[in-house]
Amino acid sequence: MQTRHFRTLLALILLGSGIAGFRPPASIGSGSTTDAATGALYAGSVGIAGQPAVPRVVASAAAVVDGDTGSLLWGKDPHVAYAPASMTKMMTALVALEQGNLDRILTSNIDATTMVGDSVMGLHRGEQLTLRDLLYGLLVPSGDDAALVIARGISGDDATFVAQMNAEASQLGLTETHFVNPHGLDADGHVSSPYDLIQIARAAMHFPFFRQVVATQHIVITGKWIYDMTNTNYFLGKRPDVIGVKTGTTDRALHAITIADDFDGHLLFVTIMHTPDYVPDATALLDYVRTNYRSVPLDLPTSSLNQVDVAGKPEHLTVDSDYRPFLPRWVASTVTMEETLTPNSPLRVTDNPDLPPANDGVASFYAGGEPVARLPLTLR
Repeated sequence: MQTRHFRTLLALILLGSGIAGFRPPASIGSGSTTDAATGALYAGSVGIAGQPAVPRVVASAAAVVDGDTGSLLWGKDPHVAYAPASMTKMMTALVALEQGNLDRILTSNIDATTMVGDSVMGLHRGEQLTLRDLLYGLLVPSGDDAALVIARGISGDDATFVAQMNAEASQLGLTETHFVNPHGLDADGHVSSPYDLIQIARAAMHFPFFRQVVATQHIVITGKWIYDMTNTNYFLGKRPDVIGVKTGTTDRALHAITIADDFDGHLLFVTIMHTPDYVPDATALLDYVRTNYRSVPLDLPTSSLNQVDVAGKPEHLTVDSDYRPFLPRWVASTVTMEETLTPNSPLRVTDNPDLPPANDGVASFYAGGEPVARLPLTLR
């Protein structure tokens, strides 16, 4: 393989945002920590050279994650499990969307008037609604009654559906999550972590209908009865960039929320857990990341070294990917790149397992001296 090193800084309009693998500059004083495995910035990081102080977060646990990559950008005990409350319903919806038919009619065996103290959509016994309508009832007013009807309608009973929820969690690689019920009411062993909940949200947001539902501020559903429902998400309509996802409140969980934020055309996720009020924490973290981070395009610098004549026609070597990581402003100017070219390219097969079978090489990007991405190259 032929390798070319570009140690000059890339002029790529790098105005910042952070991903796994980035480690901030050496800290000044104490209180700042990073995850040795991911390089993600953790709570208490103040006084780091060139970096604005991360806002104080009151919540017991929180996480900020790049929606495109799943990389942890910031965390306060992001892998510690707490009661997730109604954020559980993101997984309930995910399993329902994967296994159910949105137009299927489900019959309610629930009388919501008996569910004293629960958050409900207001179902009556004998009501017949589509799974589509019940998902609105599940996610907009956070209906515990809708969760039970969905679980029993799809799987026959609560236990079977919960087993499917846990199987889905295992398939997603979640190690800090275990479900006992489909609605999120407090129960021993019913737990998840901020990071895991964001991974559930990321998976669910791949379904356009889920995105539509969690972005709905108000809706009226008509069956035998009329259900007038308002979203429990405080931020919908107050921050135009927030497009979902789910709140939660119980005695054990206190208040919690997972948020999807449309940031420069990319999703940014924030989860706040176990707090007396999620609004200040979530607001501060969203403002901090939007001020200090940007999604960054990764490509080769303009150079005659990256131009090749192919059959008498000039072609340019370029990154064959639209990957745009979040990088923080204080490392934007430190991005470097290394090219490894395939012998006798173009389109020579390589033995690189992380590349397409036909490519012209690979570009490895670094920020702050840490790896950011390894992307395939192609001639165009």
